[in-house]
Amino acid sequence: MNMSECLIENRNRLIELLANIPFAASPDGWERIGEIAISGFIGFGFARSKTNLILVVSTSGRALVNCDSAEKIDRDYEEFKGVDDSGIFCEGIGEIAGEKILIAGPNGGGLPNSTCLGETLRLCSPNWPQHSLYFCGPEGNPLIEKFQKNCIKLLTDFIEAYGFSWCGDYFAIANSANLEIWKRE
Repeated sequence: MNMSECLIENRNRLIELLANIPFAASPDGWERIGEIAISGFIGFGFARSKTNLILVVSTSGRALVNCDSAEKIDRDYEEFKGVDDSGIFCEGIGEIAGEKILIAGPNGGGLPNSTCLGETLRLCSPNWPQHSLYFCGPEGNPLIEKFQKNCIKLLTDFIEAYGFSWCGDYFAIANSANLEIWKRE
């Protein structure tokens, strides 16, 4: 068997393995709060000072969103205002003005992909460029059959960024047009 055949066989094995994981709109103990439309997505990040706030950055400005209600509580409309040259930090607005927010988006950056309780968000892309995002409880892993029982599939889409809040009580997923928010019950 040549290398190409091995890669194709492994890809098919992974697709079959991932097909065993059930879809759910929310993990047990979590509630989907809502969805916000985004035009020209650059990134999003959770505040550290007020852990229920998320900063959404787009080419049409910044929005501050309350993760308990998915409501925009502040907004500006200046293109790229507050974004640093790397595109992974942005200055907050409103209640978090002056706070430097680490944002995740197509330029990189990063947010926690796990909580102190052992929950993880895992991205798998056997059908790239489309991605599937899995929420796994402690010791869950979508790519290991015996650890799949603690996993659910949340979404299959062209995912741009995802992550938990710094306190671990919220998580969000963004594609180029929407941001979805979940809250621990």
